[in-house]
Amino acid sequence: MKKERKEIAELERRLNRGIKKTATVSLQKFLFTAFYLFSKFVTEVFEKIFTLSLFFLFFVPIGLCLIVRKIFTRKTIFIRKNIYWLNGRQKLIRYFNCKNYLLSNAALLFHVLTFDLKLIGVSIKEYDSKNREAGDTCLYEEKPGVFNLWFLRSSSRIAHEGKTKIEMEYNYKKDFFGDCALIVKSIPAAFFHVSTSNYYPEINLLDITFCNMTMRDAVDKIREDIRNRLRRKIYFVNADCFNKAFSNHSYVEVLQKADYIFPDGIGVHLACKMTKKPLKENVNGTDMLPFLCRASLLDGFTFFLLGGKPGVAAKMKENLEKQYPAIRIIGEQDGYFNRSTETEKVIERIKELNPDVLLVAFGAPMQELWIDKYFCQLNSPIMMGVGGLFDFYSGNIRRAPTWMRETGLEWVFRLMMEPARMFRRYIIGNPLFIFRVIKWKSLTR
Repeated sequence: MKKERKEIAELERRLNRGIKKTATVSLQKFLFTAFYLFSKFVTEVFEKIFTLSLFFLFFVPIGLCLIVRKIFTRKTIFIRKNIYWLNGRQKLIRYFNCKNYLLSNAALLFHVLTFDLKLIGVSIKEYDSKNREAGDTCLYEEKPGVFNLWFLRSSSRIAHEGKTKIEMEYNYKKDFFGDCALIVKSIPAAFFHVSTSNYYPEINLLDITFCNMTMRDAVDKIREDIRNRLRRKIYFVNADCFNKAFSNHSYVEVLQKADYIFPDGIGVHLACKMTKKPLKENVNGTDMLPFLCRASLLDGFTFFLLGGKPGVAAKMKENLEKQYPAIRIIGEQDGYFNRSTETEKVIERIKELNPDVLLVAFGAPMQELWIDKYFCQLNSPIMMGVGGLFDFYSGNIRRAPTWMRETGLEWVFRLMMEPARMFRRYIIGNPLFIFRVIKWKSLTR
């Protein structure tokens, strides 16, 4: 009897624990649901209040101006477009009939107030089957938004991953504070934004001609050249490079003999906007390297790292091999060797290893002059001047956070990290570059 009573008591204890646990789980679910609904309600209220303020600030005055224009010129106030809406359905929305992208999009604030659009979400896409990609269904499950990550990245010309991947990134990471930050970051991005589908394949700026293409197109060209064993000299030019070229004729001559020159930095993007020849993307070496590394895993091509302070290239090699275990970096050499007595030895070593891509990090214009001088003695298909690339990938210098790159403020971060070295380059050099572009534009008009 005692044994049976103990068993019954134990069963009662277990049952009570189970009931308490079930009640706790139910309470947790209730609290989580209540918190989710409350946060969603707060977000909706904030969105509508903020939209209402923007509505009176932008929609109303622009709308009144267009009404007056209609009275005198009979031009329509709105342009109607069919877009992808909730669950991929079709929806008709109105834009203001303006050439300016931002003024035209101000009409979308009305659609946010009528619950047709979200204030923040994925980008608005015109209804066309050509816009769809495999695996993009998740991007059409909710209403699109006026503010979006694609606008931010494409405005600052760093949308290298492509539209679908960027919008999937937003869907994965979105939260209330991230959405608030997205609105704030879109303000400076609007200053950089250029709305056009007409791009020149090449752009001439301050008498230096460079390629105007996306990062993916640039990497595809390099991969094709490696496969065909075509030898190429590749350089990057930023605002500082243009300033150096202004007084260094040897540097200009070397740049003019390059196979590909790619634009680097927000300064070049602004200069292209000023000259009415918009840039497709900021094709800088720091952002290009991961694409080249992934391409090397597919194609099996090899790298040699030449440049940087002692130990920097070796550390970069170590870091890249951790990130891309199958990558083939077959050699490295710092840039502090004796140029008069040890150059031939370095060249012989590179020739012996025969890398497909030789990355040279001596800084501009020294690296371009070195590549041009020894190009015929080496047999690597791709020789690329990469500036301070090794410092970033070795961990010697931190890269600017994403939000600073998105808002065109990477140069501010570099200035904060190295104020003594970068003061002349940015505080004096950037305004000087813009002045030279304005003067050059007036002379070539």
